Amino acid sequence: MSQPTVPTYKLFGEKKLWQTPEPLHHETIAARSALYDWEITPHSHDNLLHVVFLQSGAAEISFETRRVALQTPCLLMVPPQRVHGFRFSPDIVGQIVTLPQPLVDELLALSPELRQALGLLHYLPLAEEAAAFDLMRLHFEEFAREYSGREAGRVSVLKAIIGLALVRLLRSGGLSAAESGGDRIRQRVARFSELIERHFRDWQPLAFYANRLGVSTAQLNNSCRREAGLSAQHMIHERLLLEARRLLAYSDLDVTGIGYALGFRDPAYFSRFFTRMQGMSPSAFRQAQGRSG
Repeated sequence: MSQPTVPTYKLFGEKKLWQTPEPLHHETIAARSALYDWEITPHSHDNLLHVVFLQSGAAEISFETRRVALQTPCLLMVPPQRVHGFRFSPDIVGQIVTLPQPLVDELLALSPELRQALGLLHYLPLAEEAAAFDLMRLHFEEFAREYSGREAGRVSVLKAIIGLALVRLLRSGGLSAAESGGDRIRQRVARFSELIERHFRDWQPLAFYANRLGVSTAQLNNSCRREAGLSAQHMIHERLLLEARRLLAYSDLDVTGIGYALGFRDPAYFSRFFTRMQGMSPSAFRQAQGRSG
């Protein structure tokens, strides 16, 4: 049975990767948004990351099931596999760069302490940082010129500029080099999160994950509590809750169908699970998102 979800695109509205040979993609915000009446509806990307630079105009992001107004100018990073959408004013001025995950890994190969923050949405307002805004504006102007040109070494310039923007964004999350490095606990929890992403619908026992990681269930629990402040089982439940919220907000499945899609055999148990985790029933949550049924 295929799993219902929000649309997954390469670029918005497209099922194939860009046709140009560059390892990344660049366009103005207006180039695509104007085609969709300035609204990019919620969607996700399997292995693509966005870096967005907004200079002026009004903008709003929907991230998972939240909507947040963006203060321009700002710099923004949207991680892979997270549901997101945008609404822009017609006078929006900005650019968006899309990178495949392997390129991101290459750019941050020597900065493992920053890679830990890649799964988060990063938002850096620049209205109160005139010097930082001017520098970023110059960088993105140079990026646009290089992208549209054919000068020798252009890809190296593109990678250097977007690498700088990525580091600036990831630093804004407050992660310092002294906090991490090669910390095995953090790496273990990161691998656990990757396994959860692949198997959370399967309802595997905790021992399944511990065996895959080569640790005991007690070690896994201790690592998760130290790194994430949650038990390992709670982390699995949080991922189930996230998917339930997505489906309630964006799919046309009824509550019973959503429970079955997430592996719940008893619709009543799904409702109790969601209510306990979210603090409201599935139906109430859907209504709060402006949906019915």
